[in-house]
Amino acid sequence: MKQYVGLDVSQRETVVCVVNETGQVIFEGKAKSNPRALTDLLSKHAPHAERIGFETGAMASWLWHELRGIELPVVCIDARHAHAALSVRMNKSDQNDARGLAELVRVGWYREVKIKSEESQKVRAILVARFRLVSIRRDIENQIRSLIKECGLIFPRAIGQQFRIQVGELLGEDHRLHSVIAPLLSIHEHICQQQGRFDDEVRRLAKSDETTRRLMTVPGVGVVTALTFRHTIDDPSRFRSASTVGAYLGLTPRRNQCGETDTSGKISRWGDRLLRTYLYEAATVLLYRTKKWSSLKAWGMKLAKRIGMKKAKVATARKIAVILHCIWVDGTSFDWGHAPA
Repeated sequence: MKQYVGLDVSQRETVVCVVNETGQVIFEGKAKSNPRALTDLLSKHAPHAERIGFETGAMASWLWHELRGIELPVVCIDARHAHAALSVRMNKSDQNDARGLAELVRVGWYREVKIKSEESQKVRAILVARFRLVSIRRDIENQIRSLIKECGLIFPRAIGQQFRIQVGELLGEDHRLHSVIAPLLSIHEHICQQQGRFDDEVRRLAKSDETTRRLMTVPGVGVVTALTFRHTIDDPSRFRSASTVGAYLGLTPRRNQCGETDTSGKISRWGDRLLRTYLYEAATVLLYRTKKWSSLKAWGMKLAKRIGMKKAKVATARKIAVILHCIWVDGTSFDWGHAPA
């Protein structure tokens, strides 16, 4: 007899519901949110489990890898898709959610989420931590600029060590803000040092990966963008065509169609925010700073004249994502094209 299991996972406890192939509940209970406790409970109450489903969340990736390691048929369900099905229930409870998830995996009406490999998760952790340090460093620099500007002190743009040197020369030790700025500069120095270590690690990872090096042949795409794309997508075969990568990253417009009404709105901004940000920066570099002619830049500039630079940068970012996927799958490098005579 086939069995289907729904897991409503929380930090401490997981609510378990087991149903048979006709939808009848044969077990409901709780277990600690760790693989060993869940394995013991499932082996006792669902030894013939056909599918075991749970929603995406903070612990989903870890739990999926652990349960797959002992060959349990687990599937991770898109939380938005699960919410659409579970929200029709009158009462919201963990028990009802687990029962609803069991029904979803039984009838097959769910969207399975691709879980990244452990290697990609580790690299993603480095990239996310580096991005946070860059944000903190930039916030400190802007705050220091704001404080000394109130005293009529302004200096040109600078980052890192050069920024600290210019602030020190501008204030001196006798300035009334010295006691306020000095602790901020000390934190700024420590953050820059740690960011430098992450930068070295990112460059090492990119240099050792042949796919990442090929992705970097696209104009505007640097080490960080290429490595982020490589380990966010993780498996290019998960997409049936390269054109769906833009929608996966939230770079396609929303659509609202009903009857005679059919409107297109702003981009959805679903998917990975970090990669979407880097692709937008890559498009900006391509359109503004890249001097060498390419068919991609010509396409973006022509589009900018028609719809404006801001929308053109979003479209170019989507185009870059598609090109990166094609380069990855085909095993080729970027083709600059030939400028018209």
